[in-house]
Amino acid sequence: MTCTTKSLYKSIEACPGKKNTPGIRRRLYYIDRRAIAKFPKLPDADDEGVTDMGKLAQYQGDFALESDQYFKFIDLKDEASNVTFEPVGENGSKLYNNQANAVVAGQDDEVKGFARQALNDDIVYVYQDRAGKFCVLGNEMFECHTSPSGDTAAEVTGAVTTTFAIQCYDECPVPTYTGKLKLSADEVLDCSTGEIEKLTNQPVPGEE
Repeated sequence: MTCTTKSLYKSIEACPGKKNTPGIRRRLYYIDRRAIAKFPKLPDADDEGVTDMGKLAQYQGDFALESDQYFKFIDLKDEASNVTFEPVGENGSKLYNNQANAVVAGQDDEVKGFARQALNDDIVYVYQDRAGKFCVLGNEMFECHTSPSGDTAAEVTGAVTTTFAIQCYDECPVPTYTGKLKLSADEVLDCSTGEIEKLTNQPVPGEE
């Protein structure tokens, strides 16, 4: 048998003076997996037209949602949340374990209500790093787990927090998303620019 797997390896150059700001931004977008009618596509190396290594980490297209469904958000505690990934599995069948610790200030009833629902649900999350890039936690192949925990703190100077530990397996480490997120009937977030756009009698992504 002749191996036909395409190789897209190329050099990765470090740019002197380039700043990589750590952390993620405060607004975390999320949606119930059942509200997604169709996921954007994550290209494979052997796909026709894929010639750039970077494209392997970028979703192509938009999330198509079920009727009257929208992405919602959670505002996080600033400078407290992070995202990690690491490989898991046996050689030849390895995947990435994508994880996040999303920390919310306080333990309001709305926060606990979300925690109660998300504990046994499959939620897809979209976060934005400090450089402005949007990335996805969750996919159509594997369930995304949300494990909430809380801390009332003990000292007067402590912080009351709720932490959502997010975990999902994926073929790609936190894929980049440059499509659009439907936020309401007349607003979408363009993840290629970070700008929220008002819709004026235009088709919503995924509903053309």
